[in-house]
Amino acid sequence: MKYEFSFEKYQGCGNDFILKDEMDDDRIPDAHRSEMAKFLWDRHFWVGADGVLFVEKAPGVDGSMRLFEPAGNEADMCGNGLRCVAAFLMEKLHRTAVDVLTKDGVKHAERTPEGIRVDMGLVRTQRKDMAQYITDQGGPEDSMMSIDLSIGDSTIKASLLNTGEPHIIIFTDDIRSVPMVEIGTHVNSDRIRFPKGMNINYVQITGVHDISVRTYERGVYNESMACGTGSTACAAASLMLNRIQQGPVNVKTLGGMLVIEIDENARAVMTGPAEKAFEGKLTIEV
Repeated sequence: MKYEFSFEKYQGCGNDFILKDEMDDDRIPDAHRSEMAKFLWDRHFWVGADGVLFVEKAPGVDGSMRLFEPAGNEADMCGNGLRCVAAFLMEKLHRTAVDVLTKDGVKHAERTPEGIRVDMGLVRTQRKDMAQYITDQGGPEDSMMSIDLSIGDSTIKASLLNTGEPHIIIFTDDIRSVPMVEIGTHVNSDRIRFPKGMNINYVQITGVHDISVRTYERGVYNESMACGTGSTACAAASLMLNRIQQGPVNVKTLGGMLVIEIDENARAVMTGPAEKAFEGKLTIEV
């Protein structure tokens, strides 16, 4: 089927998205959304993006977001995509605060002088919160803050957190030397243990409130410039494991800075940029 539509290109810390406004238009069927995402991501032959965002109407909120990734799957959640959708809705609706429906629930977002501030919800660390992502056996209340992970011939300790997306967290003293794509590909090849794929994050502590992060994203199956849910998980793990002091966490990604706050109930708030890069029109057949 042939489609012609306008789109807007947004990015948050270099994590970039094609955004299609379906608030007033007919929706593209999910099967066709999936097919579009499989080739629109290509930066050489198409627009290029880490995913395609579809913004829809939904009852009781200002809009909903659906993100389809290069593998054709629909993401469970995306922090940078959420900020981009919030920025889009704020401009469209002439508001400074919006509520956005995601697959991980309703998220509140507001514009501040520091950037778009979004409620990321609770950081989840128990086995029951990871049941669809990892097949390891154990009790539902078990903590996943220390799990064994095989990388090549080595077994290392890692943490597994759910921030709307599942994230494995590994600490390192030299983040620049980590072969992210090699490790991410290796871990994601184990579909017996990780049936839906897994996001992999490396973290280096750089100060009492500062961390540097690199993320390999499932669905994209590559290293991204930034990952909002990943940065949230990395900040939470750093605080929960007492590797940094309590307070807002400054997260340095390849594409820029995010600030993550985690309260005493493990609820996370993320603040960061979301910018429209350009607008365009597409004619596409799927």
